[in-house]
Amino acid sequence: MFVKPFFSKMLLGVIILLGVGSCDSRFDVDAVLSQYIMDLSRSSSLSFPTVAIAMPESLPSSRHRRQALSQFDIGLLDFLSLQQCDVGIVAGKKNSILGKVMPDSQRFLYELDIIRAIESCDIQNDELSKELQYVAQQKRVELPIAFGNAIFNGVESEAFFSLSNGFLPLNYSTALQQEMLSALNRLLVIGENLAALPVIDAHVFESDLKILMDSEYAGRLLYSLTQMTGYLNQVSRQIGGLDEGVCGAPMRYLKQQFEANYVQIIQPYMGRVNASAYQVLPLINRLAVSSAPLSGDMQGFMRQFSVADSVWLRYQQASQMHAKHWSALFDVCSISLQTR
Repeated sequence: MFVKPFFSKMLLGVIILLGVGSCDSRFDVDAVLSQYIMDLSRSSSLSFPTVAIAMPESLPSSRHRRQALSQFDIGLLDFLSLQQCDVGIVAGKKNSILGKVMPDSQRFLYELDIIRAIESCDIQNDELSKELQYVAQQKRVELPIAFGNAIFNGVESEAFFSLSNGFLPLNYSTALQQEMLSALNRLLVIGENLAALPVIDAHVFESDLKILMDSEYAGRLLYSLTQMTGYLNQVSRQIGGLDEGVCGAPMRYLKQQFEANYVQIIQPYMGRVNASAYQVLPLINRLAVSSAPLSGDMQGFMRQFSVADSVWLRYQQASQMHAKHWSALFDVCSISLQTR
């Protein structure tokens, strides 16, 4: 007999129902992963203790993301003398009521405009010319920071990196992210060519930030990888502790659950997530590099998206260990890995 008491099954069943019965599909994957644990737990050979799965690091607050930019202030006489070129016009927009509260995305576009205006203006006053050239040089140095503020500090980034949106959907595929990939690539063209002072269509720029916001991708990916890592590690610890004593009827039952839950549902989902992440993670990391130096808190947060470290690496290790322990158990019991 390898079935555990009814209470254990009922408790895990409640967890599944809570996931499936939610008002949206954000946690359907959690229901699938919980079902995997529940079905395996029916075996008397396995015992799954309650384990709290660690959450990834959340996006830092705005004040720990935004970095200060130098202010460009000119006196009234200088302002009047600059009306003959674009410097006065651009500076005037920044000093307006709306200009003083412009969001980071608009501030970045302003920084580009004021640098272009200064460098293209023929200023006769030598003292004013030197002052403005210094301002332009300083703002060129700060352009990656202004770009980083635009990308990582707006309401768009809060949605893009939010962990509260749950898993990537169970049916997620790379076909669903083409618009986001296009937006990321357009933003990268800007970020990796700041020295050339790219001319940017403000509407397209703002639209691309909204595409990232609507996708909610980065936070969902981070959440999905962390949760799957926790579930896979739970199974690995249990399966890794079994020996030939489980061969026979108990092993046949375990193999059925492995195939029904992991091979048929979870593994294909992981494959889709992997294919998606391999496309997106390098772009997110390149955006971070083009925005360097980020604040210390943001650097720590963004390290979670590194393909060579942190969350992604732990997920890959968990996936490999899960497969290794199942394979070893099948070998011990002389059971073929080939499924129906």
